[in-house]
Amino acid sequence: MQSVTSRKLARRRPGGTAYLAALFVDALGSGLYLPLTLVFIHEVTGLSVTRVGLGVTAAATVGLVANPLAGVLVDRFGSHPVLIGTYLLRALGFALYPLVGSFPALIAVAALIAVGDRAYYPAASSHAAAIASGADRDRLYACVAMARNIGFGLGGLLSAAALSVVGDHGFAVMAVVDAVSFVGAAGCLAMAGPPPRPRPHTELRRSGAEPQQHGGYRRVLSDRPFLSLVGAEQVFTLAHSVLPVALPLYSVVVLGTSPAVLGVLYTLNTVLLVVGQLPVRRLQAGARRTHALALGGAVFAVSCGAYAAVGYLPHGGWQLTGLVAATVVYTTGELMHTAPSSALAAAIAPAAVRGRYLAVYQLTWGVSAILAPAGFSALLDTAAPLLWIVLGPMLVIACAMVLNLSRRLPAASVFPQSAGTAAPLPAEADQAATS
Repeated sequence: MQSVTSRKLARRRPGGTAYLAALFVDALGSGLYLPLTLVFIHEVTGLSVTRVGLGVTAAATVGLVANPLAGVLVDRFGSHPVLIGTYLLRALGFALYPLVGSFPALIAVAALIAVGDRAYYPAASSHAAAIASGADRDRLYACVAMARNIGFGLGGLLSAAALSVVGDHGFAVMAVVDAVSFVGAAGCLAMAGPPPRPRPHTELRRSGAEPQQHGGYRRVLSDRPFLSLVGAEQVFTLAHSVLPVALPLYSVVVLGTSPAVLGVLYTLNTVLLVVGQLPVRRLQAGARRTHALALGGAVFAVSCGAYAAVGYLPHGGWQLTGLVAATVVYTTGELMHTAPSSALAAAIAPAAVRGRYLAVYQLTWGVSAILAPAGFSALLDTAAPLLWIVLGPMLVIACAMVLNLSRRLPAASVFPQSAGTAAPLPAEADQAATS
């Protein structure tokens, strides 16, 4: 499943192949249940849908605590053991799901999985940053996104096949397969061994900045340019929630289209994310990460206008065509945002506190998971175009914030360069960007 680019990266960076294989196996198992999360838990545990919804919400709130804790553990012990731990936590949780028979037990098991989920993201992002640097890191993040999207897509197909062949027992089979998949992902990383721990302040020296003391989360929270980037990223992650959260309500409830249309849009999105990630990354190779990130946000904003315009099209084929076109624009924004966003955050973070930096950065996804369902549904319920009227300008403001950060962030984080090369001087970088 790995591309030629990912194989080249793996040869240059020991552990790259195992890391991508672990992500693929992880995503394959996750894809089995994520599209049917509430139904999956309801069928496996036998609890009511209402209690399942309350339990999952409570567990997700508990899981947020794991994000900053994972940052501390990554900085202290390295990303490798923490990432393996997140896999094993989720493996245990899915193995226990068929044994759940009460509401407290549901919260306990779901919280165990939520802790593993939330701790996974800063650990995985830190692990990729430890494996590759410079422009290689951007390519690795693109390969990571591609591997995960392939896994999610195949996992969704396997879940549909399992339910059609085994029936209701397919949910119990999915729980077991999920547990095995996370054990397999942990095994892939364990066999590869940990990546070399970077010397503290290595990347700061490359950028010409003076090394600083560790400082923990106080240092992260005093880094104003980084916090500005986190604020912009929070808006971008909300935009990533449009397809899974807002589009079903907008398409089916507001526009009155058939639910089958969602399957078409999700399939289109998945296919484009898989085939487009590396070509888009190649197009971004010579651009500043801040500019590439802002352009992705601008495309997100355009997609908001496109989705709003669909509401004024005649019902039937015109609306379906409009939804497809808007989803293509939206997916382009996803493709353009993913790699530069992750690589920029990892490059800004000093090696000694990278786990904490990326934990704060990745927390935006957890916040979006809480805000998006209630916020999006409230805006759509108030007035059909209101969501797009609110989200579009927010994205434009976030893009402006990122562009403003271009000269406030270290040059080595803004301009991708080959691993081990010195950061370009600002004048040289400006010439490279315009050439």
